[in-house]
Amino acid sequence: MFARIIREGFVAGLVGAAAVALWFFLVDLIGGNPFYTPSMLGSAVFWGLRDPALVEINFPTVIAYTMLHVLLFAFVGMIASALACVIHKFPSTLFLAVVFFAIFEVGFYIVVATMAAPLLGHLAWSSVAVGNLIAAVGMGYYLWTVHPEIKQDLIEHPLGETADGE
Repeated sequence: MFARIIREGFVAGLVGAAAVALWFFLVDLIGGNPFYTPSMLGSAVFWGLRDPALVEINFPTVIAYTMLHVLLFAFVGMIASALACVIHKFPSTLFLAVVFFAIFEVGFYIVVATMAAPLLGHLAWSSVAVGNLIAAVGMGYYLWTVHPEIKQDLIEHPLGETADGE
């Protein structure tokens, strides 16, 4: 069970990280500055950069930030995978997945706001929200496909009640 959670969580994390990376690559490409976002965030995280005018796009920063990004998404994916396993065994815990998603989103915005407040003017909140939504849908879809039993559980117990009616 633990190996399954790790494996599925890592894959779900890769799906989410790739979705966000692709989204911001497209946003940056349309803006005429490919790899700007990972360079900016990597410079803020690793070198404490606070002035967006000083952002230099360099691939070591992009690679380092991407690795951190993947690790963080893998961790989140493992939590989501564990929740999927719990939901299968106890359908009434479905609300935990919703609460986890809400806490993750709020926590993410707090971390971004505290770590990179001066840079936020160049990182539109709407782009961040869309990227997170795409990642959540991708991760959720992946977990939904590898846990088809959850769909059946939700059909049988849409509100998470048990066979006893509880």
